[in-house]
Amino acid sequence: MKKCLLILVLVVFGRGCFGQNTFISDISITGNNITANSVIMREVPFSKGDTIDASSLSALLTEAQQNLLNTSLFNYVTIRQLPVKTTINTPAEAKAVSIAIEVEERWYVWPIIELRLEDRNMTSWIKKMNWERVTLHTGLKINNIFGLAHKLEIRGLIGWEKGIDISYSRIALDRNKKLYLSLEAYAMYYKNVDFLTSNNKLQHLSTDNYLKRSRGINASLTYRPQIRWRATAKLGYDISKISTELFDANPHYWGVDTRKAHTLTLETSLCHEDRDYILYPTQGKYAQLSLRAIESNKFDFGYLQIQLDLQYYKKLSERWLASSSIKLSTSLDTRYSYLHSKAVGYGNANITGYELYVIDGQHYITQNNSIKYLIMPQRVVELGKNPKWRKFNKPHFTIYGKFLYDFGYVFQEKRWQGDNSYPNKFLYGMGAGIDLVTYYDIVVNVGYAVNAKGKGSFLFGFRAPIF
Repeated sequence: MKKCLLILVLVVFGRGCFGQNTFISDISITGNNITANSVIMREVPFSKGDTIDASSLSALLTEAQQNLLNTSLFNYVTIRQLPVKTTINTPAEAKAVSIAIEVEERWYVWPIIELRLEDRNMTSWIKKMNWERVTLHTGLKINNIFGLAHKLEIRGLIGWEKGIDISYSRIALDRNKKLYLSLEAYAMYYKNVDFLTSNNKLQHLSTDNYLKRSRGINASLTYRPQIRWRATAKLGYDISKISTELFDANPHYWGVDTRKAHTLTLETSLCHEDRDYILYPTQGKYAQLSLRAIESNKFDFGYLQIQLDLQYYKKLSERWLASSSIKLSTSLDTRYSYLHSKAVGYGNANITGYELYVIDGQHYITQNNSIKYLIMPQRVVELGKNPKWRKFNKPHFTIYGKFLYDFGYVFQEKRWQGDNSYPNKFLYGMGAGIDLVTYYDIVVNVGYAVNAKGKGSFLFGFRAPIF
């Protein structure tokens, strides 16, 4: 009797466990008038015919939606599971469902008409309002060519910088779309060049003649074995020449003793991407380890830099969010180069309150922290029903309030520090502001920040990757 009861319990328990499985009998995709199905399926963490634990399916559907939005190919993505009749292909004790993926594609052809403020950020430019430090970018950007997510960009520059830049990227080299190729060629001419840092601020040289001429090519390979992992190798070759005025103004400008440099650059990186929305994350993790090696004029100058970028985002409640990130960089060179000693205030390494300054050095660490409050959850606004404008007439808006507090340290050899007071000191700052996030990856932010010396500045930012 006891044996029969035990068998009955095991059978019932076993059926309960197996009954928790879900069988993906079919995956349908609609709304992709241009984008190939294979491009979309590359971002989906399951396939037709998979059997998945029912408790995991909801999270996988959310992950698929986030992955597709992060491609910047779609304004909206909706994914639903629909019950279907069990077939002979359905595994025992599994529930069959069909997955319906519906996308709303973006507009993919954009003329480039952009006024770029040639400062580290908008805050710095507004402080000086120097209209010489403005470059007009014109050209054409085409995304999702052939529906395969290829991207072509032809860009001409007039103003602070002059030249042309042509790139063709995201070219899948294999059927499974794990290996990608990107190519770029450019020719740039500068009459205004930042050549020195003094009193923690960039100093620039400006003449009627070209101070610097550069031309070069870049090629990169990206290997993406899994959706969240990416390894990249980029090789570039550049030929540049600077004027006598620039060379005399800073003989240590680029680490070689001649006015002409032939430079070979190798950059490699390994990245794990696990954020919900790449351009404005609210939860998830990110880690990237990168290496950059440079040689000029047959190793007359050599440079090696290693960087680590760690980011963490967490939702504390329905409306409260927190984030923290750490950036570390260390470098070695065969001789000092001003061009290769840029630390905080350039690129993605920043400290709140120091937007008007730059800090040069060979090694640095920064920690950026934020507490955010969701003032207005995402709202979608219908601006009409005209199908001709369906890619533009349904914008969404989300508003966040934020408090920022950052720390950092930059090490610079004393002999190169000059009259700059920020290197080799503990740096910290804090600020508050508001972010507006809308469609086509546009983010607008305003705020106010104060640094360790009590110097305050207003914060202004506008990011629109579509242009």
